[in-house]
Amino acid sequence: MGIFGGSRRQVFKPSPYDTRRRSKGLPRWFILLTLGILFGAGGVLILQASYGPKRLTVLESQKLTDDLASVSLERQQLQSSLNEIERTLNSEREQFKNEVSKLQQEINSLNTRLKPLREEVSMFTNAITAGLKFDPIGIAGASFEQSGADEPLSYHILLVQEEENTPQYAGRIEVTFEGRYPNGRAGAVKALVVPFTLGHYEHLTGRVEMPNGFRATRATLRVYEADGQRALSYRTYSVDS
Repeated sequence: MGIFGGSRRQVFKPSPYDTRRRSKGLPRWFILLTLGILFGAGGVLILQASYGPKRLTVLESQKLTDDLASVSLERQQLQSSLNEIERTLNSEREQFKNEVSKLQQEINSLNTRLKPLREEVSMFTNAITAGLKFDPIGIAGASFEQSGADEPLSYHILLVQEEENTPQYAGRIEVTFEGRYPNGRAGAVKALVVPFTLGHYEHLTGRVEMPNGFRATRATLRVYEADGQRALSYRTYSVDS
């Protein structure tokens, strides 16, 4: 190689700051970036189509909108019905409270009116039991009436226990009637047996048919325990005609 030879090599490679015109075309990095964006967008679309939620058509979207509007309307109607029911319940509750208040006032009024009546009954019971024999039941009084031989006999019996708070007593009464039959023959029949449960006092009333036209003139009343066979007390009364 001579110093002045005709072939020369470039000592320096082109500089990035070289202002000389380069060959036309897109840079490689731009092409790669564009291809990456396209491939990424395509992949996203493929994933959405394969695994993502199904997209609704226009008709399906309209139907969904209509269903939502229908549900909203039904909800409003139900809410309106609920409000009406609540108003009705509140009104009825108020009426019920008023009725209870009125009933309570009536009860208080009745208790006020009954108090002197209870006192009178207590005085009456004390009066009719004065000197009465209790074994443990007392026969405070009785009445019997038969208007004719073919008519039933009516009765009214008053039984009493001595103490007002004495436990209830279970027993029975038996009444034997003396009198005559239509042919004039005298006789006696036990035509009445009445079980009873006695607190402080008890009224026993009723009617009984006499057999074979029997006309009663006298009644003997006996008191027994519920299953007892021995009479605890007895009294005799005339039968009114």
